Amino acid sequence: MAEATKHTITVDLDMFDKTPEEKTAHANEIAREFGVGEDALAAVEDFKKELTKHNAWDLPFMGYVNEDGYGYAYVPNAAITTTPYWDAHAAFLALPKDAQTAFAIRMLFTHRPVDRYGADMFLHYQRGISTNFIGTGANKY
Repeated sequence: MAEATKHTITVDLDMFDKTPEEKTAHANEIAREFGVGEDALAAVEDFKKELTKHNAWDLPFMGYVNEDGYGYAYVPNAAITTTPYWDAHAAFLALPKDAQTAFAIRMLFTHRPVDRYGADMFLHYQRGISTNFIGTGANKY
């Protein structure tokens, strides 16, 4: 995967109204700009299946949790399911680095704030990639 030294991904909030296929295609296009290959994009699809299988979509699987008024913090053990036991964050970290990046980019376009802002934090702190949300209601921080 090509490393980005300083790059900004612009996320137009209008994308949230697009179909899942349109959002995926757009996110994959951005991921490819970072040198992410087809194998990594396939790994993203496999990880999505695991999240569904373990009913873990609402967990902070990228590790970043909104700490009620304190902003987002890295909490690596907050994404564990118990029936059966599965650590979604550990599974995310076990993905190849380019698949992690591709998955985080994809989550920027989701309607779930836990995923969108977790992805924003992950990309910022782990990959040096900034996110610029634009459109009505976009958070600027």
